[in-house]
Amino acid sequence: MKQNNILTYILVALVIIALIILGNFFIKPNHTGIDENPYSMKIDSLGEIPTDKFCATNYSSIQLEGTKSEAIAVDKNNNIYASSDKKIICFDTNGNPVSEINCDYLATALAFSENKLIAAFTNEISIYDAAGKQLKNWKLENEKSYITSLAAIDGNIYAADAQAAKVYCFSEEGKLLKTIGQTADKNELTFFVLPSFYFDVAIGKDKSIWIANTGRHKLVQLDSESHIISSWGETSSAVDGFCGCCNPSNFALMHDGSFITAEKGLVRVKKYNKNGDFECVIAGPEKFKEDAKGLDIAIDSNDRIYVLEPEAMKIHIFEVK
Repeated sequence: MKQNNILTYILVALVIIALIILGNFFIKPNHTGIDENPYSMKIDSLGEIPTDKFCATNYSSIQLEGTKSEAIAVDKNNNIYASSDKKIICFDTNGNPVSEINCDYLATALAFSENKLIAAFTNEISIYDAAGKQLKNWKLENEKSYITSLAAIDGNIYAADAQAAKVYCFSEEGKLLKTIGQTADKNELTFFVLPSFYFDVAIGKDKSIWIANTGRHKLVQLDSESHIISSWGETSSAVDGFCGCCNPSNFALMHDGSFITAEKGLVRVKKYNKNGDFECVIAGPEKFKEDAKGLDIAIDSNDRIYVLEPEAMKIHIFEVK
């Protein structure tokens, strides 16, 4: 009887050993050659842009002094204005600083109306003459407003308020003329979906108003009465689309009506024709610091493209050949 018990114990032990070996073989993950999560989504792989998708460009840059910048604009003489801490600095066409305006706060948006510089400071707007003298200043009613973009035409100033998801139209005297984005219909393209504070407005050559609905990856065109004329933009990580929470984060129009767009997350600066058809990539992620965001765009009379990179305190200048 004792011998049978011994044999039983030996058989049970062998079965346990066999199960351990088999379990180790079938269940234990094989980490050989794997040092990261194989299921993680890599932005690098999405951000790879075929070389034939790039525009041929000439490139130069301007390094800004200071610690913080959010806005850039170009006047009719192609002088470049950029916010830098509590100053607005003017550079000539060669990138040399020629003058500056001292401010109480960082300018969050800049634009020009003829010879007048318009600057937003979070929830207030100032107008300056060519010499930098302040002509007018007013505050928005909502203290929490955050103006991220300005555009001007025929004495009207359009201010994009990212906090309220609305675009206000003011006279140069500061009188509120109308508000765009008051619709309660979430299906309307003027119901602006803004997951983060990126909200851009620009004026087309036909005087129509273009507004970025970043959460829907669309640019929306409106007439002077705020009626929708058209829209374009596709949700896609492909090079011709927009992806992420809120893109295009910024845009500007060239003189032939084509668009220059900037994206955050998957950082790209791209060119689309006046119908919204993709043409080429101006710059990919490799041109900017990792996780760059808040790229602002301005275009001069020669269609030179100025891209402000706030985190690098740098203005990138591109000329499409």
